[in-house]
Amino acid sequence: MGEYMRKYAFLFLSIGLTVSLVGCGDSGNGSAGSGGSGGTGGTGTATVSGTVFSAALEGESTPLAGATVSVVGTTTTATSGADGSFSLEAPVGIGSFLTTATDAWGELLTGDVPAGGIDMADPEVVPDALVAGVAGALMETIDPAKAIVIVEFDFDAPVGGEAAEIGANYGFAFVFDAAGDPVLGKELLPGGDTIVLFANVDISADVMPTATNSGGAACALNPAGVAYPSQAKVFTAVEVICP
Repeated sequence: MGEYMRKYAFLFLSIGLTVSLVGCGDSGNGSAGSGGSGGTGGTGTATVSGTVFSAALEGESTPLAGATVSVVGTTTTATSGADGSFSLEAPVGIGSFLTTATDAWGELLTGDVPAGGIDMADPEVVPDALVAGVAGALMETIDPAKAIVIVEFDFDAPVGGEAAEIGANYGFAFVFDAAGDPVLGKELLPGGDTIVLFANVDISADVMPTATNSGGAACALNPAGVAYPSQAKVFTAVEVICP
């Protein structure tokens, strides 16, 4: 089962890494807005463009046409073209982007939009079949009426014992060990992947993740000072930076 689940590990890891991509770039001249559910953005707008991908079990993820990318808290949306590409205008500052598609779990990313815009925002949706496969391997059930939250630690490999919580009700949490196999729990394992996944998360309130390093010291959210919305059939990605 190791190789089979290792592919899932890379799948989920790629989702978490996109948080860093959305948050990249100079902060520009726009002043960030207040937090809240995904943030309210800042002054002015900037262009956010990229390619929507559909996660794959075998081989690389593929560009996806017809996906919807929206700026949370606004009416701004864009539909990916035949090559998966999209482009839209988003408020400068901290904001959240929701990507959805038919027969797939969506992805919610929160990050900083600089005044110069972002041209490498590459969100990825996860087909229903892949999520069902993960649930089956764990002998659990993942409810599409609830959310999945991914907390990614910003380092290459865990020492072990790094832990996360999300401040909301959830069904179960799991990590990946050094062999790429899923293990129920919310503490990273030595040599395993750097993500903790929380499944069947209650969508009645925003999640407010917390995390600690292997020594118990608190890690910081990136970006900090915002709430992270949880939505039905959506992966909410959260990055943490540890001392």
